[in-house]
Amino acid sequence: MKIDTTLVKRRALYMGEVGFFPSSPMAQEDVALAKMGEEVMCSFSSPRTLKQLRYLWTLVSKVADNTDAFVDKDHAMERLKIAVGFSRFVENPFSGEIELKAKSLKRLSAEKLRDLTDKIIAVVCRDVIPGMEENALRAEIEEMIGVP
Repeated sequence: MKIDTTLVKRRALYMGEVGFFPSSPMAQEDVALAKMGEEVMCSFSSPRTLKQLRYLWTLVSKVADNTDAFVDKDHAMERLKIAVGFSRFVENPFSGEIELKAKSLKRLSAEKLRDLTDKIIAVVCRDVIPGMEENALRAEIEEMIGVP
């Protein structure tokens, strides 16, 4: 099920009012992009792999924040997916040249998402932050997202 709707970012008006709020530092940054009182378009879905996606995005966001290799988390995700071969060749409609583009995470099964995450962790520890141990990185991400 997917729902597309518009919302307004604002403070609660009534006692007991319910709203949608960010649940991680990365989501907090995304929400901060909207101005107070501004109407925004939101898509709601609850994929079966939500916890795994949250783990992967937290990992990529942490890497982007702690290295100079990437502009932001989105750039880091794009480059890391390409680095592990999670990409395909497409034709640029403007130049006609063939380019390497990262694939979407939307239709990945839990197993394939786990494999992709493992590959990204290996690349991060080998190429982006040499010397970082995979287990230490995993533990830090799990602590950030509240995994016991």
